[in-house]
Amino acid sequence: MKQVRTGYGADEIPIREGCFVFPDNEQSRPRLIGTQCRKCGDVVFPKRKLCTLCESDELMEEVFIGEKGTLYTYTIVRAGYPNFETPYILGIVELPDGKDLRVLAQIEDCPLDQVRIGMPLELTIGKIKTDTRTGKTVVGHKYRPVE
Repeated sequence: MKQVRTGYGADEIPIREGCFVFPDNEQSRPRLIGTQCRKCGDVVFPKRKLCTLCESDELMEEVFIGEKGTLYTYTIVRAGYPNFETPYILGIVELPDGKDLRVLAQIEDCPLDQVRIGMPLELTIGKIKTDTRTGKTVVGHKYRPVE
């Protein structure tokens, strides 16, 4: 079983504030922070202030999502932006938490020749790249195959 992270290291920064939470302990899982419309119930990620589905101006409610998902589609990135280690799998993960809710994320712990559409995935928090300005590791949400 993989070790569960419970917080940032001293030399780490989030890819974006307010996108995810670390687990509280070894038994819990990381979660993405999305929002749910109080009028129509649609769930979105990342967080939004207004619902784009029903155009309600009611306040959106923060919800935890994304613990499990299914690989909807993917590509293997072999030549990427500077400071990203290549090759890596970049996937669109379909989440059961909302209607047509999909998240873009790196897929880790999966050999390139074993990735397949429809595979079950679980949310992890890990290294995305190195920040050239600070030298710190940028961490964010990723997915890996379910063991």
